[in-house]
Amino acid sequence: MAWLDPISVLFLFALTLAFLWKRSDFWKSSSKNLPPGPRPLPLIGNLHLIDMKRPHRTMLKLSKQYGPVFSLQMGFQKMVVLTGYKTVKEALVSQADAFAGRPKTPVFEDVLRGYGIVFANGENWKVMRRFAITTLRDYGMGKRTIEDKIVEECRFLIQTFESFEGKPFETTMIMNAAVANIIVSILLGRRYEYKDPTFVRLLDLINENVRLVGSPSVALYNMFPALGFLSGGRKTVLKNRDELFAFIEATFLKHLKELDVNDQRSFIDSFLIQQQEEKNKSQSNGFFHNENLKAVVGNLFAAGMETTSTTLRWGLLLMMKYPEIQKKVQEEIAKVIGSTQPRIEHRAKLPYTDAVIHEVQRFANIVPANLPHATTADVCLGGYSIPKGTHIIPLLYSVLYDESEWEKPHQFYPEHFLDSEGKFIKRDAFLPFSAGRRMCAGETLAKMELFLFFASLLQRFTFQPAPGKSKEDLDLTPAAGAITPPITFNFCALPPVSHEMAWMDPISVLIIFALTLAFLWKRSHFWKSSGKNLPPGPRPLPLIGNLHLMDLKRPYRTMLQLSKQYGPVFSLQMGFQKMVVLAGYKTVKEALVNQADAFAGRPMVAVSKEALQGYGIVFANGENWKVMRRFAITTLRDYGMGKKTIEDKIVEECHFLIQKFESFEGKPFETTMIMNAAVANIIVSILLGKRYEYKDPTFIRLLNLFDENIRLVGSPSVALYNMFPALGFLSGGRKTVLKNRDEVHNFIQATFIEHLKELDVNDQRSFIDSFLIQQQEEKNKNQSNGFFHNENLKAVVENLFGAGMETTSTTLRWGLLLMMKYPEIQKKVQEEITKVIGSAQPRIEHRAKLPYTDAVIHEVQRFANIVPTNVPHATTADVTLEDYFIPKGTLIIPLLYSVLYDESEWEKPHQFYPEHFLDSEGKFVKRDAFLPFSAGRRMCAGETLAKMELFLFFASLLQRFTFQPAPGMSKEDLDLTPAIGFTTPPMPFSCCALPRS
Repeated sequence: MAWLDPISVLFLFALTLAFLWKRSDFWKSSSKNLPPGPRPLPLIGNLHLIDMKRPHRTMLKLSKQYGPVFSLQMGFQKMVVLTGYKTVKEALVSQADAFAGRPKTPVFEDVLRGYGIVFANGENWKVMRRFAITTLRDYGMGKRTIEDKIVEECRFLIQTFESFEGKPFETTMIMNAAVANIIVSILLGRRYEYKDPTFVRLLDLINENVRLVGSPSVALYNMFPALGFLSGGRKTVLKNRDELFAFIEATFLKHLKELDVNDQRSFIDSFLIQQQEEKNKSQSNGFFHNENLKAVVGNLFAAGMETTSTTLRWGLLLMMKYPEIQKKVQEEIAKVIGSTQPRIEHRAKLPYTDAVIHEVQRFANIVPANLPHATTADVCLGGYSIPKGTHIIPLLYSVLYDESEWEKPHQFYPEHFLDSEGKFIKRDAFLPFSAGRRMCAGETLAKMELFLFFASLLQRFTFQPAPGKSKEDLDLTPAAGAITPPITFNFCALPPVSHEMAWMDPISVLIIFALTLAFLWKRSHFWKSSGKNLPPGPRPLPLIGNLHLMDLKRPYRTMLQLSKQYGPVFSLQMGFQKMVVLAGYKTVKEALVNQADAFAGRPMVAVSKEALQGYGIVFANGENWKVMRRFAITTLRDYGMGKKTIEDKIVEECHFLIQKFESFEGKPFETTMIMNAAVANIIVSILLGKRYEYKDPTFIRLLNLFDENIRLVGSPSVALYNMFPALGFLSGGRKTVLKNRDEVHNFIQATFIEHLKELDVNDQRSFIDSFLIQQQEEKNKNQSNGFFHNENLKAVVENLFGAGMETTSTTLRWGLLLMMKYPEIQKKVQEEITKVIGSAQPRIEHRAKLPYTDAVIHEVQRFANIVPTNVPHATTADVTLEDYFIPKGTLIIPLLYSVLYDESEWEKPHQFYPEHFLDSEGKFVKRDAFLPFSAGRRMCAGETLAKMELFLFFASLLQRFTFQPAPGMSKEDLDLTPAIGFTTPPMPFSCCALPRS
């Protein structure tokens, strides 16, 4: 801008003349009672007074000199600034229509050309805003539908945070992606992986544009639009806009091809339907054209991501800055909901957490200057005349920091939103979403996202500064931009210190003392009847036993390491619980097969005892177990297990599953819920006599309950409860398991009551019918001590539902992941299927003809090792194993991990190697050490069904699709680390299912 040549001097002279002309004509029609303000200089106006990076601060200072309604001139642009809650409310609420316009800001005129919602005016704005709000509600805004999507996204976000394992990371892109996925699910009808290159690029474009439109470069262009050719910021904004709009256009063109008025899958579909209706009515001046579609989707995408993501990042920064507040939030969450997934219904029960979220919004003040307004008519405010078309700045910074409204406006003080009793209170001056006609259309969605994301993260993590930084080092200065995010920061997301178990009060000390005495007593009496030749093991510490040695997330790894030191039969003590671990194929086989009866018991594990009360099959003992297991196996066979009947059902379900995979058209998707639903439908067809659609809300809820409970019973929280059952009232995991159990049992009870109404001994339609017939026969015989009562029915159905879904679904997901990791193996499977059966539907009869496919399935089961510690056993009598004496009632861990990875049994145990199950001629061979279903009296009752499902589902999917990682990921990026839980599924992953030619 250093113009030293004659042309530049002439240009500057012309600009000066233009300025003087504008000054002489400016507001010439208005009265003399204009808002006061600082005297403008020629050409630049009041530009010399303004901090261009943070203009809101200058404006607030000027309001102290000129009052709550004052004028500014920025270049040629005259504007009026409104400050303080009362003034802003008077304008935006009391005189809402008069202040409902948007000014013609040059950069937004260039970018949006008056289309969309945010910077549109007149009828276009009204029609587009009304349509957007209605359609957002139709797609779940403010309802359970969208809440479920946010909860699902919370899980992906938590898993991503967990993947850093407490190491420092920067959260901007991760948080942007998580929040954006919610609005994207509405706009486009899908979600993206956080590393998806298309998604990352879209987020970058929006992020850069939001930063640039608040930059000094673009601000100067808005003041001197004739100099736009000199503004690099403007050029970048327009280039980014073009790229974003090209993506939106390509997306809606795809949607047009499959548009169905009776099956609208997204906001874009709904807009296109409106567009067609307009065309059918020959409305040439309608509003539902492509330019509005691109602008509206762009508006909602950016608004639906940027402000919420920025607020959440401020929240995490403030929790690190004020760890005592973070601790209070975590204590409240732990006390009220424990480890239950936060839901909107919990908000009213978490007043302090709600107050903190509101105070984050107030203190962060992320849109300090608000979006500019314009007067739609001549208006009087605060005794001053403001002409029609005036550019208005309703300074939200002055509202959220109004010293007459807030007790401590310049401090982070959650008590702003609490009364003297700690109850949440609303505050009139809380206007982070603005107010009036132009208030944020997505306020309801944003509030839901802020609560669920924030509460879920604080429930699962404690946030701390990166190593080498203290809370004093954290900088609360906002970055520059139209939106003011925090300065970029790194942090560590650590599992929270359990506030439930932080006993510092006298009662807690007394509990510890009593526990210690109990421990010493138990230690002195433990196995007192046994001989001296007990299994060896590490020396236990008082109270905790060997807990200090264990990786509680993956205890099977520690156990295998200890077996190398203490041998294949060794003892462990976890809290007060003494147990014996059996490692290696020969030892496990000796116990479970050769001494089957002696090792056939189940121990009294605290959580299973409380959840099932000894009923059912899996954790039952004695006669109850024998009767229920015998009945279950017989009845499963009656309903087709191992026969053509159930094979036909699995084949039918394969077709539904394939159609579902095809619906993604080769785009990436996450398989957990789909695979769970497909596999569950097989056991459900036997138990209930029906199948569910994959999107059925009752079905999804049941699957989620089972999924959560299986994860929780293998979690450190529940493991600690099993060690110290007297402290169960402190375990949030236990509470959630029982709450979920109650919901599942209520469903089962409601189902069998319905079955009772139509029960016919000659037409038994399901497992439940057969059980109820047995129940009636017992009653007719007056067997008061019988086994076919409602408690056993609920427990058995729960056992079979959980076992019939989880292990098979998890194995299949491991199979797809391993096929992507090893594409050369996937190719060999496909070539064998094509050669042997072509496009014919795979059937069980084909298994013997497909030895390589069968070997791959078996190797998936071995390598995935999904129940690594096995379900625990117990000795039913005193027994000797490998010369060691084990008393009756001892908890036994037959470590399946050590069997499936036994280096003396498998050639390459730590590699995925299908040749483990093939001989030199390529024929399938059985292996003795292949025990994924366990062995002996307690081996899986549904093994035959599971083997059939695994073959038919896997072969059908590999016949129809080639599985590849999501775009931007290579096979090297795929993570084979198992997740945490009682079963060990793969970490969540997305895959592309590409149709095979």
